[in-house]
Amino acid sequence: MDKIIEPEKLKGRFITLREVTESDAEFILSLRCDEKKSKFLHKTEYNLEDQVAYIRRYFTIPNEWYFIILNKNGERIGTYRIYDVQGDSFCIGSWLMVDGVSPQESFESDYLIRMYGFNVLGFKKIHFDVRKGNKKVIAYHKMVGAKIVGETELDYLWEVTKEEYYAKAELLLKTL
Repeated sequence: MDKIIEPEKLKGRFITLREVTESDAEFILSLRCDEKKSKFLHKTEYNLEDQVAYIRRYFTIPNEWYFIILNKNGERIGTYRIYDVQGDSFCIGSWLMVDGVSPQESFESDYLIRMYGFNVLGFKKIHFDVRKGNKKVIAYHKMVGAKIVGETELDYLWEVTKEEYYAKAELLLKTL
């Protein structure tokens, strides 16, 4: 059932990423249905059966990886996904964290998922979208080397190459 290869690459100083399980459905819904956290996301209805079915379906979809972010105490603190593979590029999304996580935990979760996509899965570029009103996330992605390459009515469309990300992220890692 596991889709994750080289799980040892998903462990950092502050957090660990592990593959989603059906038992995570309620936790995922608690994040996705939180009014504040979901402000810039596609609307999700709180339906536990549907969420469990989504997780089951995930295991049948090629080229998609769904992670739960754990703190060093093993407590679930967030979610993150790799999906929408297009040639040598992957999309990141569903990055949600509980209240009170440290900047180190937040940054390291992003760093580990990108390194996994680049170094384990072999992709060369990341593409993703961010809602235009999501100022904090826009500032973060600019800080880590991403560039806006287009837009829709709702979103900015972004890309970052492995080299562009490395150039910025390695400097940030030194500050953690």
